Amino acid sequence: MIGTRRTMGDKLLFLKEAPSNTEVKVGIGALVIHNNKILLEEREDCSLWGCPGGRLDPGENISQTAIRETKEETNIDIKVEGVFGIYSDPQYGTIRHYSGDKKAQQVIDIYLLATPTSFNIKKSDESLNVKFFHLSEVPSNLTPFVKEVIEDYKNNESNKTTILK
Repeated sequence: MIGTRRTMGDKLLFLKEAPSNTEVKVGIGALVIHNNKILLEEREDCSLWGCPGGRLDPGENISQTAIRETKEETNIDIKVEGVFGIYSDPQYGTIRHYSGDKKAQQVIDIYLLATPTSFNIKKSDESLNVKFFHLSEVPSNLTPFVKEVIEDYKNNESNKTTILK
């Protein structure tokens, strides 16, 4: 693969360039913020921390996807507040290849800002760990795209404009 960045689990690779057989997918992430803390999950597929989220299922809207994925991965219920940012640039880790897949994926990640309405955290089989971190104390081993999302949130908190990258 071109320009791979290996992860600890080797189930998921982040690519710097798109191979010719790359498919484009839509992913939805939930930027769940409460009292200056962010909800993160340590992903089973790469052992890196990220926001809850996943693929848009046919027939769903983006809010439904964020609510469903957050509940499935963390057991937390959320209220979606709006669109935070849209990330498609490969420099932010949007091109991914899962081991066993024949094609890579360039994911257009849409991050929705959300607040939790429940706090009974339970990790799923997709997660090694789930917890809230203070925004000034997030782990260093973040997925490339979530690292960018968190920095954008910290730098844009008072501006409230949608990030496009």
